[in-house]
Amino acid sequence: MIINNIEYQFIRGSDVQRDGMYLEVNIANSNPLIQVAEVFYSDITSEFTFNCWESNVPLEIIETLIRQSKLLLPPLNKSIE
Repeated sequence: MIINNIEYQFIRGSDVQRDGMYLEVNIANSNPLIQVAEVFYSDITSEFTFNCWESNVPLEIIETLIRQSKLLLPPLNKSIE
């Protein structure tokens, strides 16, 4: 996703240490990697949390991150509101 000439990439993964899954957004091709924000689903608490590490993030990026997290992260069989 490109906004204001900045390319953002979304990465989904599993985090064994925190016992859950995440969807994060980074600035593509940044070196070192610039992690912008993440949504984390905890298998322990069954809750979603949001973390943001950069300021002035376009709202469209955050909206996409949250929407995609609800689709791509557990729970697969539970109703999400």
